[in-house]
Amino acid sequence: MGRMGYSGIVVLVVFGLLGSAFAQLKMGFYDQSCPKAEKIVLDYVNQHIPNAPSVAAALLRMHFHDCFVRGCDASLLLNSTSNNKAEKDAPPNLTIRAFDFIDRVKSLVEAACPGVVSCADVLSLAARDSVVVTGGPSWKVPTGRRDGRVSNASEALSDIPSPFSNFTTLRTNFANKGLNVKDLVLLSGGHTIGVSHCSPSFSNRLYNFTGVGDQDPSLDSEYAANLKANKCRTPTDNTTIVEMDPGSFKTFDLSYYQHLVKRRGLFTSDAALLTDSTSRSFVTQLLQGDLSNFFKEFAESMEKMGRIGVNTGSSGEIRKQCAMIVSMLLIQGCDGSVLLNSTSNNRSEKEAPPNLTLQGYDFIDRVKALLEAECPGVVSCADVVALVARDSVVITGGPTWKVPTGRRDGRISNRNEAARDIPAPFNNFTALRTSFANKGLNVKDLVLLSGAHTIGISHCTSFSNRLYNFTGRGDQDPSLDSEYADNLKAKKCKTATDNTTLVEMDPGSFRTFDLSYYKLLLKRRGLFESDAALITDSTSRSYITKLLKGDLSKFFKEFGKSMEKMGQIDVKTGSSGEIRKQCAVVNN
Repeated sequence: MGRMGYSGIVVLVVFGLLGSAFAQLKMGFYDQSCPKAEKIVLDYVNQHIPNAPSVAAALLRMHFHDCFVRGCDASLLLNSTSNNKAEKDAPPNLTIRAFDFIDRVKSLVEAACPGVVSCADVLSLAARDSVVVTGGPSWKVPTGRRDGRVSNASEALSDIPSPFSNFTTLRTNFANKGLNVKDLVLLSGGHTIGVSHCSPSFSNRLYNFTGVGDQDPSLDSEYAANLKANKCRTPTDNTTIVEMDPGSFKTFDLSYYQHLVKRRGLFTSDAALLTDSTSRSFVTQLLQGDLSNFFKEFAESMEKMGRIGVNTGSSGEIRKQCAMIVSMLLIQGCDGSVLLNSTSNNRSEKEAPPNLTLQGYDFIDRVKALLEAECPGVVSCADVVALVARDSVVITGGPTWKVPTGRRDGRISNRNEAARDIPAPFNNFTALRTSFANKGLNVKDLVLLSGAHTIGISHCTSFSNRLYNFTGRGDQDPSLDSEYADNLKAKKCKTATDNTTLVEMDPGSFRTFDLSYYKLLLKRRGLFESDAALITDSTSRSYITKLLKGDLSKFFKEFGKSMEKMGQIDVKTGSSGEIRKQCAVVNN
């Protein structure tokens, strides 16, 4: 959930939009133009969600986030361009998953009825059907939405309710979308399914609620102690997954509300529902009723939300593809295992916290589809990723490197291995060196591959512990330049829990693949602890010094060598592995 906006006249405009939606959306909109559209969506959901039930929560969240920004127009699905940062790249959406799921459904619908069914309708239908498949409620989804053409990250920041919001902020935000307090309580009930990782979503409630190393007094102390002892053992733990509805997170039921009244809601926004007499009375009424009543009331609020700000008639468009190009960096093993979806008995690498913000799965799928059409069963997903990673960097003005091919795809993908093996931004030098050595990479490779931080951005919560709570006592990391830290706190990350502001990893040069990242390291202005760690070791520091004494072409050459080396880690060749037909699933 997320953020707020305005009231008064904005509310009137929203209700006007809702009135228009009621007039033009209708059940069975595609009965004549694409009669099998809804069945295509349902069949795909029925085929895949039972093997990956966590995707249902992801699709429900995606639908919610989409409707709260510019209405239910699939603007969330659009990728950023060279001159526009889209909603997808706003911090509230960085952990949204299942874009590739929507893309695959859309491709099936396009094959049946080209240019007829909108991405907005595909998402609305898939969200509903996936919840039903997992045993949750159904609701009516009138169709006829058209896709928006505008997607802006700043609007996502302002409009999507935040897990840190208090009741006043939540109520205002919902009112701005034509939703009332009852809708707020009911739609929050979607937290009955799904999980969250400790940091940055709620660990501040355990370790640093007001910025002085304290605990949120509104959180049940026994529950808080259990979370700290068994789950979120440090303030910066961004790997451990916690159930939003403990003991019942795969079941759509009333236990979420039971936890609320025990002061065991996970997020600040959950706890906020008890701070207002009206919302609290709705919680009580739900608990006094039966599950069927909750399902009925939840469905009514979902139907209401699904009509927010829709484009109909001649507004908007029907997109052929729901997204544009995004880049994807290859972080770990070179067997395409990160592309595999979870199954009913295995959580894949894709669901590990370090990978939750990865994007571009849909892009890889489209490239793979083109290759399959040309040479069925020949080119591996592992080679597709390796080639795309290199080519996308080159197109942005960065270095090139050789990519020998012939990799085959792995059949095993394990979330725990990803959490264990992917270097964290909180690692010290010893941990980084060990992690790289385990993959056959040395300290020079560590320094060079870290140089990729010369491009890109991060949101504050990935490093805010260095500013506000480095050792869990409300202190600042002494290895971070104090002037830089003061500037970040004054102008960027103004609170310890700021998960909206974006910060350049290489300030002033974050779009240019150059040497300035290393210059900042020597000034003690590396953003992450893992950056700062590079100057704590004499060998790695000497490599940095050598790079800065050379020219850019030297850095490009050395970086290319390390990328070539990384690209050959644990590859499968010959008869090992397989050539997947689809990158997200192993062959039958």
